[in-house]
Order: sequence, then structure tokens, then C-alpha cells
Amino acid sequence: MRMFRKIAAAAPVAAVSAVLLAGTALASGSYAEGLVVSSAGVKVRSAPTTTARVVGTLAPWQKVKLSCRTEAKWVEGNDTWYRLHGDGWVSARYVHNYTNVPWC
Repeated sequence: MRMFRKIAAAAPVAAVSAVLLAGTALASGSYAEGLVVSSAGVKVRSAPTTTARVVGTLAPWQKVKLSCRTEAKWVEGNDTWYRLHGDGWVSARYVHNYTNVPWC
């Protein structure tokens, strides 16, 4: 019974924390956050395909802002591409998203 009281008392605190964190994420901007997980970096493309023009590069472990995602050209088993906040596209195969990325 004692364990149940501890869990029941912690539940409202967890719910309030979740609401506060969600509000902070929404208020901080209209982009998601990600991290380049390729040790060689990643090419930024003008469109979500491997044949599109390279418009830049991202360094390994660089934090990025992601505007939205779409399904496009498969890259090593992953067909999701992220539009960077600003300009360009990167394959989700090489970028890990920390927050939900909306569909384009």
C-alpha cells in the first residue's frame, strides 16, 4: 500500500512536468532539434534526393534545427528526409531527431 501512495503522489508532478516541457518546446520555436550522427558529417542537398545539388555540409555531431520531414529517396533503408530550418535537406539516416518533426 505504501508503494501505491508514492506512485499516486508522483503522478500529478509528472503530469505537470510533461505539460510544462511541452509548452516550452512549442514556445521555443517552430522547429525540431536534431544531431548529425554520421562520423563523416553529412551533405546538405537542395532537394530530398541523393541526386540533388549539394548546397553545404554539416559537421559530425553538429546540432541542427529541423523544419519538417518528408518521404523521398531511400538512403540505406531510410526514406525520411528533413528540411533544415533555413535551407536544404538532409537524410534522416544521418540525423537523429530529439523532438517530433512535423510532416511538410
